[in-house]
Amino acid sequence: MRSIRASRAAVGEAALLLSAFRLTTAHRSSLPDLTAALDAHVQRYLADFSATDDETGERFITAPFLDLPEDEPLARLTNCGHPPPLLLRPGQELRPVVAETGPPLGVRLLSASIHAETTVPFDAGDTLLLYTDGVIEARDASGTFYPLAQRAAHWAHCPPAALVRHLCRDLFAHTGGRLGDDALIAVHRASHSHKTSPARRGPEAAC
Repeated sequence: MRSIRASRAAVGEAALLLSAFRLTTAHRSSLPDLTAALDAHVQRYLADFSATDDETGERFITAPFLDLPEDEPLARLTNCGHPPPLLLRPGQELRPVVAETGPPLGVRLLSASIHAETTVPFDAGDTLLLYTDGVIEARDASGTFYPLAQRAAHWAHCPPAALVRHLCRDLFAHTGGRLGDDALIAVHRASHSHKTSPARRGPEAAC
């Protein structure tokens, strides 16, 4: 019963965050400003349910926020307690994006939460791979965690849709078909020859 309640709560929290994002994003000039506003929305939501839900104090939302300017070879990232994205760059070793990680949304701290913004190079041909913690915490029959970075390196040359498809199939095989809320998103920067078009994005894949 507890797992059912937790699943319903997660759906409600995701819907809340998406709604708040749509209402707030147009009025915020920076990612830290946006995340501060969303954090306030989440905290108010959790406070409204604190009197009736004994698990409210254990709830929070992790999320990465990306700003991808079409006319600059960079990405801006504000990370709220989420696993760091992986950067796939042609001819280079796959590596995690090094960025300051702030607290998850909804976590009440004694001091005001500050979510920093990190700027990272994101040029033509680059791909950012974002994923939930369920992906890297997925285990095989022996209890071994899924080695996402190692496996993603095998398909780093693939288009974003193919990359996500390969990883989903590999993750499914790793866990023997036992998957939870695992999700992957690949975001690819188009080549300079297509710079008049928005950056191509890989599909979100709920495995």
